[in-house]
Amino acid sequence: MVLFGKQLQFVTDVLDAKLHPVDAGISPEEAKTRAELGAQYSRVVMQILVSGAILAFSFYLLIHGEAEPIQKAAMGFIGTVVGYWLR
Repeated sequence: MVLFGKQLQFVTDVLDAKLHPVDAGISPEEAKTRAELGAQYSRVVMQILVSGAILAFSFYLLIHGEAEPIQKAAMGFIGTVVGYWLR
């Protein structure tokens, strides 16, 4: 059972595959899977960076934005990013 969604599990699998590409005694199928996951590393890093930039900008708008529509948009951006990572 996945508690928070598949995206966070995918990110942890990719980061683990990048850090530990080959372990002694694993099957060839698992080695192939780890290689495929390791190839997704740059994609995962970009997802994290873009999400972080959007969250930083949204929190800036939330704190410094005086108009109500700006604050609602900032909350929408935050909700979208959180929803993406928890899917």
